[in-house]
Amino acid sequence: MLCEVPLTKEQQDFAAEHHGLVYKFLNDNHLPEDEFYDVVIFGYLKAVQDYFSREMLRQYSFSTIAWKIMYRNLSNYYLSQTRCKRNAEVISIHLGLYPDGVPLEDVLPGQDRLMQEFEMQQMLHDLASHVSEQQMKIVRMKGYGYGIREISSHEKIPMKRIQELLDEVHTVFLRLCRE
Repeated sequence: MLCEVPLTKEQQDFAAEHHGLVYKFLNDNHLPEDEFYDVVIFGYLKAVQDYFSREMLRQYSFSTIAWKIMYRNLSNYYLSQTRCKRNAEVISIHLGLYPDGVPLEDVLPGQDRLMQEFEMQQMLHDLASHVSEQQMKIVRMKGYGYGIREISSHEKIPMKRIQELLDEVHTVFLRLCRE
């Protein structure tokens, strides 16, 4: 993790004095300022800090140190941009997979609200035949949006017991889904 330490007044003055190096770096590498300034400026500021905090670097010119670190930041940026997660193929559902193919939105089934409600009622019906009446009442209250604390006070059952009953229902429900 990066440790961001603010520049001292002396480092700030030095950075301002040599700030032209950033623009020279961008120009020499044919990099658009609006896109790459943010990439290299942090390397430049790190070079200022390193130049002041590491005595052994003083044997080299500051521009050499800054150039190396800005180049390293640029290389790291390019590496991060070539990662698979940044280059995943994006597919639109409005286009087909093939030039003359049918759009995916025509192939994928739409959500039918009525059918979803029917399926949910069917699942609750199946669940009701495998759990107690008390557990079903808790499940229904949970389905209406009540929290465990509210169910506990309404049913006059400890919250821990409500959680145990819901865990049992969950186990039964998973077993029914596998059948």
